[in-house]
Amino acid sequence: MDKGIAMLLGLQSWILYRVHVQPDRIDVYTGRPRKEARCPACGSVNRSVYDRCRQWQQKLHTWCNGLPVFLWVRPRRFRCRDCRKVFTERLPGLRPWARRTERAEAQLLEELARRSFRGAAEATGTSPNTLRRLLLRRVKDGVGLERALQDLPEVVLGIDEHSFRGRDMMITVTCVAPKRRLLALLPHDRVRLLEQFLRKLPASVRGKIRAVCIDLKEGWRRAVERALPGVPVVADPFHVIQDANRRVDEARRVEQEVTGQRIPRWPLVKNEENLTDQQAAQLAAIRKRHKNVAHFHWVKEQLRDVYRASSREEAAAILDRLILNAQEAEDAALVQWGRTLRRWRTAILAFHEHQASNGYTEGVHTKIKLIKRLSYGFRNREAYVRKMLLAFLPLAGLTARPHFLT
Repeated sequence: MDKGIAMLLGLQSWILYRVHVQPDRIDVYTGRPRKEARCPACGSVNRSVYDRCRQWQQKLHTWCNGLPVFLWVRPRRFRCRDCRKVFTERLPGLRPWARRTERAEAQLLEELARRSFRGAAEATGTSPNTLRRLLLRRVKDGVGLERALQDLPEVVLGIDEHSFRGRDMMITVTCVAPKRRLLALLPHDRVRLLEQFLRKLPASVRGKIRAVCIDLKEGWRRAVERALPGVPVVADPFHVIQDANRRVDEARRVEQEVTGQRIPRWPLVKNEENLTDQQAAQLAAIRKRHKNVAHFHWVKEQLRDVYRASSREEAAAILDRLILNAQEAEDAALVQWGRTLRRWRTAILAFHEHQASNGYTEGVHTKIKLIKRLSYGFRNREAYVRKMLLAFLPLAGLTARPHFLT
């Protein structure tokens, strides 16, 4: 019976004196069978027991059928035969002066990964402040990049931003290929911080990076080029088409204000092959009456053809044609768009070589938003970073030096 209880509670190497089951808790009185201990000062092994703690000490260990299980221990004190110092034995799975075992802390963090601080505290019978202190102590702001990427010969990094609070943004760094993993969260979106992070990457990680996928931010591209010379930059297809839809919609609103005629939005921003018959008729009317808006729409559809091209050469021919057409237009906004596409030409065409996008990074942001809603928001930036990493990464991987930069 004792063996079954010990196996259930993970105490196979302990001696169970007695188990006391109460309506609201389970008390397990335990001891250690070994008669020796290692001196923390000189490292020698000693068998000379000097004394034993007079009172039993209570340690939260686990939960069984919803009831907390507490260990009651009486650590022994030894006198070192070499340095003659008196020390208390170290019990496995217990830090000195800790009130909880490592097993209990791991279960608390697993519960916290799925709930808010208050929800996890109510489910485990602890307090939100206790869980917050545990999170800040156990989760080291990130996973070691060398360990996270050690099984991958090459990687493609994805860099994007998400909202911490309102317009206060933070940078998300992921591995988008060949395997998808969250790597780090940077506490703000300054270009200097991103460049600092990339420069501090270990040499073994820098050698594996074959591309970096970003959105259309000139500062980020320059930071990547300075920190990772020779690594190609890939313009994220989603953000390129999103920027195109934004420009088309802006041209529609300007034309609508000038002419005083209502111009429907959806036929312009929706993929042309997915239009209904009514929307197709509306698009044909727009092309007939509003030539400038139709020109913007044509550039947007040509950009989609760039990504649907079967080869880089075909994509380059389509992109060069639309850039030349846009730069020769009469509309100043269209000319400016053509200049932007010319600056990002190499990054746009790099998609056909690396087939990289930030789709996984956007999925990470969706899960982050869900966790923020469950937690009713965050005010502490450091706790926010560690809580998000806890939700994505296994606890065993959150023990390396952090990537939270201040």
